[in-house]
Amino acid sequence: MIIFGTRGVKSTLSQGDFNCPQCETTKAYKKKKVTRFFTLYFIPLIPLGKVGEYVECQHCKGTFIPNVLNYEEKKNNAAQDFLAEYEKAMKHSLVLMMLADGVIDDREREMVIKIYNKTSHHDMTSADLDQYIAEVEASPDRDVSKYLKGVGPMLNGQGKEMVIKAAISVAASDGHFDDSEKALLAEMAQALDMTSAHLKGIINEITAENPTFSDN
Repeated sequence: MIIFGTRGVKSTLSQGDFNCPQCETTKAYKKKKVTRFFTLYFIPLIPLGKVGEYVECQHCKGTFIPNVLNYEEKKNNAAQDFLAEYEKAMKHSLVLMMLADGVIDDREREMVIKIYNKTSHHDMTSADLDQYIAEVEASPDRDVSKYLKGVGPMLNGQGKEMVIKAAISVAASDGHFDDSEKALLAEMAQALDMTSAHLKGIINEITAENPTFSDN
């Protein structure tokens, strides 16, 4: 008696980590393919074609359509794009604040490098800063909102305050906070969609924390 039929055979195409929708955290996955085989005496002999593919979480064993991996890739790409724009916005804003009073003070330079390297994934050297200062000074466009308007909608209140506080730190590093720096700070706050009252509150907070800081 000859026994024949068909059945699906699973094979692993790839594996890695992904954000499991069911576990709601990062877990290991395996992307699997199901191929239908002609069987003889229950032994798969002849492939009859692919039935489908799916992603299986190795923790909860939940299965998902393959596009679940694309969602994670798109999310990671979006995060990387935002970080790149944020770094540009921070560097541009800090350098403009340093140039606002027309004097490039060594203490301001040190503060720009310190803040940028703390908030960025790429270290800035003194030579890098000199090069960017030259680019900004040579450009007729010194609009501080050039990058801030792009990242502002993606920052929460704390994130916006961090940008403003960083700029104030640069302005205050030489011991003075003059009108040109105040005007630039107001432009930054406007680009970040912050109210003047909110900005004033941040300035008062920093002044209270640093008695030696002069706003004259």
